[in-house]
Amino acid sequence: MDIVIKLLFWIHMVSLALGGVAAFGIPVVGMRMPTATAETRPLLFGIANALSNIGRAGIGLLLVTGPLIFWLDFGWVAPNAWFWIKMILVAALLAGVIYAGINAKRAQGGDMAAAKRGPMLGVVTATLFVLVMLSAVFAFA
Repeated sequence: MDIVIKLLFWIHMVSLALGGVAAFGIPVVGMRMPTATAETRPLLFGIANALSNIGRAGIGLLLVTGPLIFWLDFGWVAPNAWFWIKMILVAALLAGVIYAGINAKRAQGGDMAAAKRGPMLGVVTATLFVLVMLSAVFAFA
């Protein structure tokens, strides 16, 4: 069973990296939108959409491997309060990612208010991502 838990943890860490690509890559692409030419914007949206797909795959794998590890390694018993802080932050991050995705589709469709919200949502989701990692360190290290 130990090898299964280690492999799940490895998949979990790779998935975290995939989420990080989106959490930090999409805001970098988004910062270039206001100064991009009309010809360049479709390329930037394409890059952002590709990064979003990578992030979604990472989140999906995290949502599968996390509970499996929690069950197999911890027997559904939280190691400390930091674990629950992490879970609250994960829920907030998931909600933020969903809202940012909806907002991005609106911006891509020409909604200028959505486009203006984009950078702030990028900061919020990246901050939540970093706080999830910080709370995981305190929960498990």
